[in-house]
Amino acid sequence: MSYMDYNQFKAIMAENGYQKSKAVDVYLNKAMHYHRLAQKIVANTQDKEPVVRLKMEKFVKKYDDARIEAVWDAINVAKLEKYQGWRFIEDGDEFILQLQIKYQGNMKQATEFEQKQVELSTLYEQAYKEIRQNE
Repeated sequence: MSYMDYNQFKAIMAENGYQKSKAVDVYLNKAMHYHRLAQKIVANTQDKEPVVRLKMEKFVKKYDDARIEAVWDAINVAKLEKYQGWRFIEDGDEFILQLQIKYQGNMKQATEFEQKQVELSTLYEQAYKEIRQNE
């Protein structure tokens, strides 16, 4: 994975016609968290001995790598949402309703893929709500 800033993220999203949804925001929030951790380490080691700063660089790199991975996860969620034609959080309830109609209320008949989509929708919604509560 290479370095990824917000402008590069926006360019990839626009180039592929991906939309920024609440599920995408879950990963962007995660990326922001890792970015802040790395910044705090750098700020707290500025006045330390060079040997201390050198030792802390591995943690800065670890958090920056995690940040980059979270941004790519955000892009992959946007890609999946575009592919499936609906957003996990914003359109999840409608998707579940359509499945209930399709299977006449017996969700056990849903395919494994459909069940995973419902599960992801629920998990993303929970994560998004948790983020909003912590703000």
